[in-house]
Amino acid sequence: MKDFEKRLDTLMAEAVGELRQIGIFPSEHILSITENSRARKKLGCCKMYRKDGYIAYKLEISTQLSGEDDRTVKEVILHELLHTCPGCQNHGEKWKQLSQRVNREYGYAISRVASADRFYLEREEDCRYKLICRNCGNVSYRIRKSKVVSRPENYRCSRCGGRIRVVDLRK
Repeated sequence: MKDFEKRLDTLMAEAVGELRQIGIFPSEHILSITENSRARKKLGCCKMYRKDGYIAYKLEISTQLSGEDDRTVKEVILHELLHTCPGCQNHGEKWKQLSQRVNREYGYAISRVASADRFYLEREEDCRYKLICRNCGNVSYRIRKSKVVSRPENYRCSRCGGRIRVVDLRK
């Protein structure tokens, strides 16, 4: 087993223990936690499978986190573990309530999406497009011409719901 995957196993066991201590019970049917060296835009992923009459999960964590401290990696693992709780397969109200509870109890900063600046996933110098909320000024970056870049009028700021302005950084 690779070093990062051993670390992921250890941190997942700790994370499951922390969740259980505060009355949150992730699925008993987590098949594996593995590293994903291809993930560039996401830090983690929770994949759901139907197996022998029950739902099982596989968690993947980006190798981009291998240089981060244990607390940061555990925060991503906790995010994905919460998706294994009943009714939490998306980032809906139940998932939000549980993530806020974990944050309150342990001082984590689990959120729906991670800040690109925090994890250096999409830095301005690597990107072509800058998205700016006209209302709150929230900034995010895109490397490629995605749907939000092509049709910003169809999208809203994830923070405040404001309209988005797109700036082409290469012009």
